[in-house]
Amino acid sequence: MANFLAIEAASDSCSVALSCNGTLISRVEAAPRMHSRLLYPMLNDVMNEAGIRPNQLDAVIFGKGPGSFTGLRIAASTAQGIGFACDIPLIGVSTLQAMAQQAYQEQQQAQVLAIMDARMNELYLGQYALDTNTGLMTACVEDLICPINVQSDALNLLNADHFACGHGLNLWDKFDPSLQSLITQQDAQQVLKADSLFPQALSLFHSGKVLAPENIELVYLREQSHWKTIKQQKQQS
Repeated sequence: MANFLAIEAASDSCSVALSCNGTLISRVEAAPRMHSRLLYPMLNDVMNEAGIRPNQLDAVIFGKGPGSFTGLRIAASTAQGIGFACDIPLIGVSTLQAMAQQAYQEQQQAQVLAIMDARMNELYLGQYALDTNTGLMTACVEDLICPINVQSDALNLLNADHFACGHGLNLWDKFDPSLQSLITQQDAQQVLKADSLFPQALSLFHSGKVLAPENIELVYLREQSHWKTIKQQKQQS
């Protein structure tokens, strides 16, 4: 069986998960702005517990955003370092998709709005619905960034009752009533776990949709802060 390592640092939590021969080993801690201190000890813990080395991994999975720019860079550069050192492919998964997947896995929610505080009076928002054939939460619209007080009609969201998750819900009082009306249940305290990246990532892996370390790209949704691939950086230099 294959071995996969997942790294998630785009949200307020820091988490790693290792799927080793079908056994799941994970670490998660809700600790904003502590990712750089926590990540490497967590990685060492799960690898030591499994008794494997990085070169025995089949792929490294990372949360590609949107989310905390610093956290994204930490997770991606760590995945990239392992990929380069061990000649291992990488797989990026939307942070918002992972949030929705976790809501389905833990609370059996099939229609989800994943909402993160993007700062600067904006939200990162993803609308996801369950694909019953694959068990994956699938995007209804592309992940987006929008003003906190945006009207739902401006986002082309499906008009349905949603479970909402993510720390963006702490800004609830600033939401437009049209967006509030789409949400019937919510979890503002969701702690995103790296193993929630696995379902989407394994689907991509088995479809051959993996990335070479030099080709990874983060999704920050603010164009001026978008982290370009190494190839793109070279082309512009």
